[in-house]
Amino acid sequence: MIEALFGKLDMEKAYELALILPELDDIEISAVLTALEFKGYDSEVLAGFAKAILERSRVNLGRVFDTCGTGGDGFSTINVSTAVSIAISNFTQVAKHGNRAISSKSGSADVLEKLGIKIELPFEKTRYLIRDTNFAFLFAPYYHKSFSKVSEVRKKLKFRTIFNVLGPLVNPANPERQIIGVSNKKLLYSVAEVMEILGRRGLVYHGSGIDEVNPSDKTTVISIENGIERITLTPEDFGVRRTEIIPCKNSFDSAERIRAVFANKGTEEDKNLIAVNFSLALFAIGYEDLKENVSIFNEKVELGDFRKKLEEIVCRSMNLSSQ
Repeated sequence: MIEALFGKLDMEKAYELALILPELDDIEISAVLTALEFKGYDSEVLAGFAKAILERSRVNLGRVFDTCGTGGDGFSTINVSTAVSIAISNFTQVAKHGNRAISSKSGSADVLEKLGIKIELPFEKTRYLIRDTNFAFLFAPYYHKSFSKVSEVRKKLKFRTIFNVLGPLVNPANPERQIIGVSNKKLLYSVAEVMEILGRRGLVYHGSGIDEVNPSDKTTVISIENGIERITLTPEDFGVRRTEIIPCKNSFDSAERIRAVFANKGTEEDKNLIAVNFSLALFAIGYEDLKENVSIFNEKVELGDFRKKLEEIVCRSMNLSSQ
């Protein structure tokens, strides 16, 4: 099956390759991941891999939303999509899928732990958490145990692989809607096409070099609704002043800065970064005025709603963990 890498990989061949990948030895897995990275992969390959991974990890949490980025942009932003996932759970049920850092300074699992949330709850307790707080975290290694061997090889490779791109696409809860930030502009359409194949709706975006909405430059967005549509957004479309992005040092730094924003004490740079990404997430679930969405964010920050939501999730996850 590995020989297929030297020819054209269609969806079916990619699906078969993904199924056998965990059965290969470390050297073979490394060779497959490296070859795919150099050769490149289109929507068919991504869809084939996603189909295989989801077959072995699917869970039912009802109709949920997810915010996730591919990572690997090398910019070391704070964990924006994770902050947004907590904030957006004030409006809809969120099943956040994520992992520890592999190609970044801080993964979603790392920062959630630093924020005080228990990330390795059994699935039954995760169901209680989302029922009670509108938020749940699906820790990738827990739900994708059959691919644990592949994950270990990825850590050793130290560079982005197809699994960076697959991460947002293989949420075991199979979100009805989601937003996905991609680190490479070339991935916009292929990821959007995979979402369409999987029957999902939402947005895929790239912010001038980062897998986030960029508060200092333009952001290209692909909308997946009835077909695929391209949109270009600027900070002015959100009604915010252009501000630079301040890289984070590690997961502790990221957590502290997210807490500060939620407590209405964060820097303008961090606040704008989270605000524009929150605005796009609200847009994806039906709030169509981006400037109004930023106003909603600012109001919720001033009222302390995001801080309270974080405290609620921390408290409930700790209680469930101790039961």
